[in-house]
Amino acid sequence: MKTRLTQRGLLYGGLTLVMLFTLAPYAWLVVSSFKPSTEIFTRTPTWLIREFTWKNYVWALGPSGADLGVYFWNTVLAAGATALISAALAATGGYAMARYVFPGRRVLALSLLLSPMFQGPPVMIPYYRILSALGLLNTIPGLVLVYMSLTLPICIWLMAGFFRGLPRELEEAALVDGCSPVGAFARILLPLTLPGLAATSLYAFVVAWNDYQYALILTSSTRAKTIQMGLSELLTFLGQTNWGGVMASGVLATLPVVLIFMVIQRVLVQGITAGALKS
Repeated sequence: MKTRLTQRGLLYGGLTLVMLFTLAPYAWLVVSSFKPSTEIFTRTPTWLIREFTWKNYVWALGPSGADLGVYFWNTVLAAGATALISAALAATGGYAMARYVFPGRRVLALSLLLSPMFQGPPVMIPYYRILSALGLLNTIPGLVLVYMSLTLPICIWLMAGFFRGLPRELEEAALVDGCSPVGAFARILLPLTLPGLAATSLYAFVVAWNDYQYALILTSSTRAKTIQMGLSELLTFLGQTNWGGVMASGVLATLPVVLIFMVIQRVLVQGITAGALKS
């Protein structure tokens, strides 16, 4: 009994240390965002806020400062569209992978898992040339197409695992009762996969929201640049870095993802683990 309590205490103590080590940089970012720049770089740094100010956030969002509102809205559009479209296509694609037997299904499933290996700089030139030919360079729809190509394989793989875990008897009973195949899918199966849809859409959203390298190459003006691009430009804003504004901008860039994770954390973990295990 004592050994078990000791092991549990060591486990919780270790997890607490890891949590503190992980959250400390973000906590420092939040605290520093409410300090003037002169207070951030004191000889003896402190967690206390001696002079509370909102000016950093006004500077980050206002037109007289960094004007990150435009970048923020561009990122919301790109990430939101990527999440919605990827989840919709993953639902239909995952259903087909789970329910239908066709030649090359195993090869297709393997290619979905291996697709993350072929991302980044090796495919940047093909992406650039394709979007240029389509007239979608420096546009939000162009970014959405690229982000979907990055997220859709994993989303389909996760949703296929979810559909494999649903008994076929549900569909058969719906068909016997006069429901069409499309109706059985939309009314019976799809509501049962809501955790999977939440997991896939959030995965796609986070990938699109955190992207920097594709936005760097494929966008060149304010109308399509994302907030990650805006953050990088702040480091040389007017030749002088406003570190208080950078801290506030960092909080604004991470806050949406943090809030979404806090709201649907339980559904997300359930969706990812169930989809992965059943695959």
